[in-house]
Amino acid sequence: MTDYMLYFILCTSIVFNVFFIWYIRNLLSQLYFVANNMSDLVDETISFRDHLSSVYELEMFYGDETLRHLIRHAKDITDVFDAYDDYPDEDTEMYDYDNDYEQTEEA
Repeated sequence: MTDYMLYFILCTSIVFNVFFIWYIRNLLSQLYFVANNMSDLVDETISFRDHLSSVYELEMFYGDETLRHLIRHAKDITDVFDAYDDYPDEDTEMYDYDNDYEQTEEA
């Protein structure tokens, strides 16, 4: 009787271990997929922010309130992504357009 009980516990343990290994493998593959996509999303957001900044610096659009708010929003979104991802901060620093815009108005 004790032998059958030990075999049953052993088989049950093996089944549970195989199931948990399969489950953890699936979770890790999903986590890897999300991490790769998050990195791509951060790269695209930074590229968008930099492009938007270059458009704002054009003489034709300099001082436009809509673009200034859009740049601020892009910076906020980039900061949120940086909180979730260990992305280098050297590319995420933005020029403070609000202060520059106020200084040009005073001049």
